[in-house]
Amino acid sequence: MTQTILLILGIFVLCSFYMFSAISFLKHRLPKKKREYIRIKQLLNGETAGLSKDDEKEVDSIFKSDYDGTDYILPVFFVTLFCVLGFYVLFSGKPSIILSGIWSDEVGKAVSYYRLSLVSISMAILGSYVWSIQYIVRRLITVDLAPNAYYSIGTRIIFATFVSLVLRHFIAFLPEAASNMMINQLPAIAFFTGIFPQRAMDYMQERLRIFNPPSDKAHKLPLEMIEGISMFCKIRLAEIGIDNAQNLALANFKEMILKTPFNPRMILDWIAQAKLYVIVKDGIVELRKAGIRDVFGLITACSEDQLAKLDKLSENIGTDLSLVCADLKERPDIIVLLEIRKKLCAS
Repeated sequence: MTQTILLILGIFVLCSFYMFSAISFLKHRLPKKKREYIRIKQLLNGETAGLSKDDEKEVDSIFKSDYDGTDYILPVFFVTLFCVLGFYVLFSGKPSIILSGIWSDEVGKAVSYYRLSLVSISMAILGSYVWSIQYIVRRLITVDLAPNAYYSIGTRIIFATFVSLVLRHFIAFLPEAASNMMINQLPAIAFFTGIFPQRAMDYMQERLRIFNPPSDKAHKLPLEMIEGISMFCKIRLAEIGIDNAQNLALANFKEMILKTPFNPRMILDWIAQAKLYVIVKDGIVELRKAGIRDVFGLITACSEDQLAKLDKLSENIGTDLSLVCADLKERPDIIVLLEIRKKLCAS
């Protein structure tokens, strides 16, 4: 009886983290985000006095629609439910999976295929939970804990769980030596699958050659090619529909300030890099070696009449940079970015 009570109490303590993090954000961190958004809005609009009543109503409406307290109820319940089920499987039973791993009550005797699958699922959930704590704490610090963050965590737990289960079945049919080695390491493999589910997917796709993508397709333009975008940043940008550099190049600057925790100068730098990357694609590496990392750098290089340098770079990357530069100077979106850059540099 005492053991059951401790089990329930332990699961409640672990899973209540999501609920308390949402409350902490709404009560203490959200007002800070609102003040920062108002400051940036005043800066970009060139306002020195306080906001007008209409502007205040607009800001209140934006924050009400994106951070309403009732919107947190369902996603927090969603992710908490999956964690409760996962931790129950992980800690219940004699002996518990977290302590016994792939071995049965009889020391040294391998357990059934069923138990191995259960170990894989449970450890993947534990890995996802550890990742989610880091994820939520970081978003609390950056004042960016919207309701969709909990949906992201819940779907990631589900995704990691099934990927881990498929990986367990996949391992069983590898060559005997490799299979035995990986089965012995299954708890650790499943745990890290919970943290990095996409890497497990990539591993299986690489081994199953029939699922490799065709070579004759458009450039992926991954966000990893944008300097300053880490794994956390990539996950966060994906939540607002930015999955690649093309999406980033077309992103709305003000909307990104509101919906992400990133510094305005950082957002501007990423968009400027993405716009150049979309144009030159693989040539971005050659341009960076020459000190040109974004559209601002290319425009500056053109204005300084570095024609010999641009001609050589154009030959190397197969793109006429002089024509690109002339086009950039006339594009309305680049003109807007230049104006935003000027205001941010003056602040």
